[in-house]
Amino acid sequence: MPVKISGPVKIIIIAIIIILPLVIFSTGFFASSSEKIYHGVGIMGIDLGGLNREEGLAKLTELENNLRATKVALNYQGWNWTLPLNEVGFAVNKETVITEALSAGKQGSIIKRWQDKKQIGKTGRSLQPAFVFDLEKLARRINDLTSEITIDPVEATFKISSGDRITVAPSQNGIDVDLEKLKKDIIEVLYKNRTEVALSLVPVEPSNTTDDLEAMNVVGLLAGYSTKFDAGKVSRSYNISLAARAFDELLVMPGQVVSFNEVVGPRTSEAGYEIAPVIVNDELVDGLGGGICQVSTTLFNSVLLANLEVEERCNHSIPVSYVPIGRDATVSYGDLDFKFRNNTDNYLFVKTYVGGGQITINIYGNTAYKRDVRIDSWVAEVIAFNVVYENDPNLSKGTQVVKKEGANGYLAYAERVVINGNKEISDALFYSDYNAKNKVVAVGTGVAAPKIAPKVPAVPGGQVKPPVKPSGSTAIPGT
Repeated sequence: MPVKISGPVKIIIIAIIIILPLVIFSTGFFASSSEKIYHGVGIMGIDLGGLNREEGLAKLTELENNLRATKVALNYQGWNWTLPLNEVGFAVNKETVITEALSAGKQGSIIKRWQDKKQIGKTGRSLQPAFVFDLEKLARRINDLTSEITIDPVEATFKISSGDRITVAPSQNGIDVDLEKLKKDIIEVLYKNRTEVALSLVPVEPSNTTDDLEAMNVVGLLAGYSTKFDAGKVSRSYNISLAARAFDELLVMPGQVVSFNEVVGPRTSEAGYEIAPVIVNDELVDGLGGGICQVSTTLFNSVLLANLEVEERCNHSIPVSYVPIGRDATVSYGDLDFKFRNNTDNYLFVKTYVGGGQITINIYGNTAYKRDVRIDSWVAEVIAFNVVYENDPNLSKGTQVVKKEGANGYLAYAERVVINGNKEISDALFYSDYNAKNKVVAVGTGVAAPKIAPKVPAVPGGQVKPPVKPSGSTAIPGT
């Protein structure tokens, strides 16, 4: 006897019949095949169907190697060049491609997945290639190949005319290959199994245009300062030139703080610096980069005279000879720095000159900020040196020999005075503390040497001629 099924039960049974296959289809079928690429999925004629991730990556590596061996023919209005792709860092983004291949037909709703899989099986799916270039290598290689048809842009520059006035030498646009279009064109021809690309040229603006420099409002000299050095000391002179070159034509934005150490960089042999005397523990010893402090000192005085803000400055441990006492600025990379701030509302332009035993640093800007400035410096206190006696058994007893001359220390000040008509305003005071150097005297503790009578030259006639006493003033050894 047939069993009669009520209406609600019938609805439940129908729902199970419809839903259960879909659940099985979505969980069991797709789960078992999710690690495989659907048949019909490929790239550039290569079938990836049925492959897992590792197998697919191997296929893509093979494709990449074949493409890297391709030589693309470039042409422009009768000019022709050959570009080997293996010279420009060309590669296939294999991870992007394999991820897209594995997910093909497996995203969206259950019905959408079923439809996508069916469509892939019917018509296939060709993936778009994901190619990458090393942009620096590509630009460098294209620049080398096309140098006959490209023109470098001309940067606008400041020119110093008579009277230390500033004018702007105008910029000019250059012409270069459109690299972005070239990349797209190479990808397109590779995808179409071709190898010829027509180049397109585009104008290239310089980094500093005429308008850029004119907007900086650098019109004249704010201040400059010079110090002298011994050009015969070749290594020291070279270090001064090298450090000064780092500041030559430096542009300083309004409000910018300039660090000497950041601009010059480490004083290493790789950077070109040589061995020359430096001050260490109050003594001159040979060291890498000796002479650089003369550059920082010259810059310090230029900054003072230009009425710019000094952010950081340290004096040497002993006075230096090339500036008045209290007006030096020592530097040591990673330790002591000299910093100043552009406290004007316009750009600054720094120009350095080195030659003939002299370094000059000029600071140019908006002459509306130019002020008459005087720098006063003086010694507030002299610190007398001490005399230290050291026993020396190599000297005869009682003998004294000066091993090291002493030098006084000083407490000194430097003051910037801004002059406005008959009014003088002191706006900066700098303190310097220079160490005293002990005088060292060796005192003999050894056996006294026997006294030997001096030999007196014989004179004809039996008379004795006394030693000749030097005439004139006594020479004092130079320091």
